[in-house]
Amino acid sequence: MAIFAKDIIGRDVVGRQDERLGELKDVAFDKATGSVMSIRVRIEGDIDPSKLPWSMVDGLMEIPIEDISRIATKIHLKR
Repeated sequence: MAIFAKDIIGRDVVGRQDERLGELKDVAFDKATGSVMSIRVRIEGDIDPSKLPWSMVDGLMEIPIEDISRIATKIHLKR
């Protein structure tokens, strides 16, 4: 079953312990292959992004697809 980017934008992104990191704002695709490369998340205001293992891009945390555990009603990360 397919899932579309428009259906998951706005979902909560949570860590391995189900702690909310923020909200999914964008999905980045590889132009050559069309594969999803990463997601971009607006991080919660009380979280220090410098303490997270990912980079900030245009004010959003960029999380590589390899760090996503599953997509359900929330986006679950492996860490």
